[in-house]
Amino acid sequence: MLQIYKNDILYSNASIFSLFKRSIFVSKWNLAPKVKPGKKGQDKKATETDSTESTEKVHIFNIYNTVDKDHDILPDDAYPKWLWSLEKPLKSYGELALMFLYGKNVENATAQDYHRFRRLHNKNIIKLNNMRLKKSKRSTVKPIFWDL
Repeated sequence: MLQIYKNDILYSNASIFSLFKRSIFVSKWNLAPKVKPGKKGQDKKATETDSTESTEKVHIFNIYNTVDKDHDILPDDAYPKWLWSLEKPLKSYGELALMFLYGKNVENATAQDYHRFRRLHNKNIIKLNNMRLKKSKRSTVKPIFWDL
């Protein structure tokens, strides 16, 4: 590749760097294809027929257009147990810190709680170190256990 550039530089009579003599093509708004006035009216008619066809298959709760009937809502026993745990709020950093640092209610801890605590704890350690190493000492440190 270096040989190509050497030949290009040696045999170029316009300038030393022939890369700069290349023109860059950038499309402008006036170079876009023009739309004839007669076609605009035709496009509107085509969209009106499409909109009437799409309104026939409108479902309020169904997100699938190909399914004609909405899905039936089953009783709670038909769904898995983990689905009902999604609506419960996650434990805060303060609760997890009391659990894993001080041993309060640690017998009820799960692996998910521990992974969440490690992630939040590492994030707080990084924030505290960044504030400590900051040149401006005017910033105040928020307490770690503010959400107890």
